Order: sequence, then structure tokens, then C-alpha cells
Amino acid sequence: MDDRRPLKILQVCSASQAVYGAVQSLLVLAKAQREAGHTVEFLTFAGKKFGEQVREMGFTVHETKVRAKVDPLAILRMRRLMRDRGYDIIHTHLSTSSVNGCLAARAAGLPSVATVHGMSSKISFAAATHMIAVSEEIKRHLVSQGVKPEIVSVVYNGYELVGEPGQVRSEGDLFPVLGTVARVTPLKGIDNAIRAVAILKRDFPTISYLVVGDGIGVEPCKALADELGVADNVHFVGYRRDIETFLTRMDLFVFPSLKEGMGIALVEAMAQGLATVATNIGGIPEVITPDCGILVPAKNPDELAREISKLLTNSELRASMASAAQKRAADVFSVSAMESSTYDVYQRLLSASAA
Repeated sequence: MDDRRPLKILQVCSASQAVYGAVQSLLVLAKAQREAGHTVEFLTFAGKKFGEQVREMGFTVHETKVRAKVDPLAILRMRRLMRDRGYDIIHTHLSTSSVNGCLAARAAGLPSVATVHGMSSKISFAAATHMIAVSEEIKRHLVSQGVKPEIVSVVYNGYELVGEPGQVRSEGDLFPVLGTVARVTPLKGIDNAIRAVAILKRDFPTISYLVVGDGIGVEPCKALADELGVADNVHFVGYRRDIETFLTRMDLFVFPSLKEGMGIALVEAMAQGLATVATNIGGIPEVITPDCGILVPAKNPDELAREISKLLTNSELRASMASAAQKRAADVFSVSAMESSTYDVYQRLLSASAA
């Protein structure tokens, strides 16, 4: 573990299960911390499947009942656990766990770090000693609410590299295959991608669009696809853990989100070696640079279709962007970079606490 001091870390997370990008990023971080020689334990909320999933990964898991956004009894139980187990640092994720977990850490006299995964209100993270924003855009959002810049560090989520650099599928009968990995909610803009597919079908009759994910927007999106005459072209495969299986089937990744702090799904696609057409909002421009994808205005299916068509009809440009995307994923969004940067945040807090 280099010459770094091993730490005892408590990761606090209120997730129901390991489904969404923020939670997946936490698990990647925790595994990397364990491999780096740290002791990592979890505090999860009673009755949630997440605790069982983390336990299956070999982590020590503590569960507590939390009945409200701010639960005094839960905070007291958390404080007792934090003191008894002798943690060096408390790291929280998601709003409810950050409110209760950071208040408990303060009561226990321990430094706390809250990772802010989205464009959230500062109130949920106000009790944290320090915040980690997963993009510069999220940090700007927090600072605009009055948070002091010096208590917010930017650490990009990391992803394990898979796939071969710059692979471009051969254009056969199933060309082209577009894809999105996301929760299917109105803010993900899947409806705009479906409208773009309807436009693209004129020039690409065999076009397919894979939507990997689940959510409240699935049925409305299915109805829209049927209305636009592309129900046979749009395929909703639901939530899947084997995301790479679907990424390898895609020719181009599409990310039409209307609000995004960073977008770990973008990094997953880049790591697999996919060029991307995405919306120019939130933290997305920090992930997708001009050499590895194209950004378009949000809520603009015509422009989305136009740029998708540009890449579908230019295999050399698509291959170049795919290769650059995978290199950027490895250089900027690696697991080791995330773990190392997070450790640096911990050390600064511990040094300040000791002083």
C-alpha cells in the first residue's frame, strides 16, 4: 500500500440496493480501498437489500433503523457504533445517510466526508467536515449555495477498464445499434432519444435503440415509441448487472439527460470503447471532450439525430472517438485515481484534526 497509513473507514449509505450509478461508484471505491490495505466497513439502513449485497462482497456490515430524514435515535446509535469501532474517518453517500451519518460523526468527534453525487441542496451535507463533489459542475452548484470552496474537493468517479481499445463493430444487418444505460425517468431524456430514432429510421431502417435500465418512465416511453412507429426499433431490457454485455452490442452510446452531475454510465461506455453523443448539460462536458464524443443541446431531438447520423456515416471518426474515449476513461476516471484522491482528502482532514 505504498507508504500510506492504513485507515479504518466507515462507509455510510442509505441505498435500497446496489442499482444506481452513485452506489456502484461507492462499491468500486470500497473494493479499491480494501485492496489498498484499509479496513472498510459499512453502515446501512435496516430493511434494505443493500446491506445484504455488501455483506456478500465480504464487507463487515452494521445496520440501523432510520425512520426520518433526521432521526435523533438513529444518530445516537450511529454515534455509539462509531466510537466503539474506532474508525478514523466517516464517509457518507446520498442525502439521508449524510444528514444522519455526519451529525453522528460530529457527536462522536470524528471527521466526516460526504460525497455529493448530483446537483443537490447543500442542506443534506451541511454537517459534513468536508464534501467530495464528483464533478466541477457539482462543486460550482454547492458553492453557488454558499458552501465554502475550500471544504469541497472534486474527485471523479472511477470505473474498471474493460473491452478492447477503439473497437468498431462491423456494419452488418443489425447496424446501427444505439444504446443508453440509465434510470428511465423524465430527467434522463429518453423520450428525446426515441424521437431522434424516429427521425433516423428514415435513413437507417434497421436501426435499434437499447435502453438498459428501469424506472417510472418506461411505460410512457414505450407508448411514445408506439405512437412514433418505432416500437419495433426501441428495446427496453430493464435493469441489468451485465452492462458490458449490452455495451459490446452498441455502435454508439447516446446520453440525452436533462440534468446530470457527472454520469458514471458515460464512463462505462467510454471504458468499453464507445463514442458518445450526449447533451451539453451539468457535468457531462467534463466527461465527454470533443475528441471522444459530440455534445448537443438538451431537449433537441433533431440536433441529436443529426449528430448521431454524422457518426454513424463516418466509421473512421467513430473509431477515432472510441479510441480516445477509452484512453480518457483509463487516464482520468480510473479506480486507482479515485481511491488515491479520496485518500488524500482523508489525510488532509486527519492532519487538520490532529493539529
